[in-house]
Amino acid sequence: MNSIPLTKQQREIMNEFYSIQPTKVIFSKAERNNLWLKAIKRAQDFNFEFLKGICPALEHQIKRSYETGHNIQSAVFSECVYAQTFANMLGLTKFVNCFETSDFIPKSIESLLFSYHLAPRYVYSNDDKSRMLIQAGGCNGIDSALITVIDLVIYTIEFKEPGAKTSEPDLPKYKEDGKLTVTEKWLESYPQFEEMLNEQKDLNFFEVMGSNIKNFSKESIDIAVSSNYTGKKKFADVICTEDIKGILVMMPTNQATLWADIEGEIRPAGRNHYNVWTPNALKKFLLEKNAIINGTRVLIPKINLYERRERGGNGRLSGYKINPLFFVYIENCTEERGIISFDISKVQQLNPTIAGKMFFKKLLHANVKHYYGF
Repeated sequence: MNSIPLTKQQREIMNEFYSIQPTKVIFSKAERNNLWLKAIKRAQDFNFEFLKGICPALEHQIKRSYETGHNIQSAVFSECVYAQTFANMLGLTKFVNCFETSDFIPKSIESLLFSYHLAPRYVYSNDDKSRMLIQAGGCNGIDSALITVIDLVIYTIEFKEPGAKTSEPDLPKYKEDGKLTVTEKWLESYPQFEEMLNEQKDLNFFEVMGSNIKNFSKESIDIAVSSNYTGKKKFADVICTEDIKGILVMMPTNQATLWADIEGEIRPAGRNHYNVWTPNALKKFLLEKNAIINGTRVLIPKINLYERRERGGNGRLSGYKINPLFFVYIENCTEERGIISFDISKVQQLNPTIAGKMFFKKLLHANVKHYYGF
């Protein structure tokens, strides 16, 4: 490994972190998975009081998922667990839920957080409020910030699972020909992906739908991963994850690729969906499946569609796929004698995404501590 100097912020926060006894995360990955499975199944025997005593942020997140009916992402479990573990290491024993209390954070700190595009969710503080670990969320900012209130010193931290995406933005929408389109405006927001996209200039999403694209050079993936947290809106000094023994580990964000296996990926059918933007292509795919299109009404044999089921929980049928890129929700469909009918305006189209991934498969707390001389 090449020796890369640490910034002042990185050295200060990592020096303090590694001066503390190695600490296992409060819930292992297996324990978090069990909690997550219970949460997405809306288990009625969930011991919220027990969980609140150990990790109140996670207890609140699960309760919110019960109230809203939205499934909670497993990564949220890890973020809450890592933040609570780090707060325990620092002796920050006071917990404040920002969803319920809005005046705990001083105005000067709120302004500082806003400049980092951070929206506070939970605060871990000492008794005199001179130090806070602030857990934040949202796609436009990093995960948390450790702040020394007295002199407004801020250390920005990204919490990541041992196998995680650094980010996964929507790509610009392709046109009726299905070909990858990259705009200058998009590259201004996500410059870290430019080299990966240069390697896929001839990509046609209609030709590769159903398969994720992973043939990128290591160099282009390295740029996407290592520079992900150096932008104006998303900046982090360090990353916290857990090693193979379940111990919390901290490393510089710009050096994460020294410790991780990395991958790049384009998903033709990403996580976000929108009203159809290639109507001619949709009609072509419908006709290929023996659909009858009468005005805006579509009649299509059910046997020519694929079931779309919810993730986790009971796998409830949520709709029908026309192909990997287009689907329609079940509430917008009627069925009669094996024929599915729906208004073509109700069809949704999945947007492609691009991502860099990190996998900390051999990470050890002792090795990172030794490498940086702490």
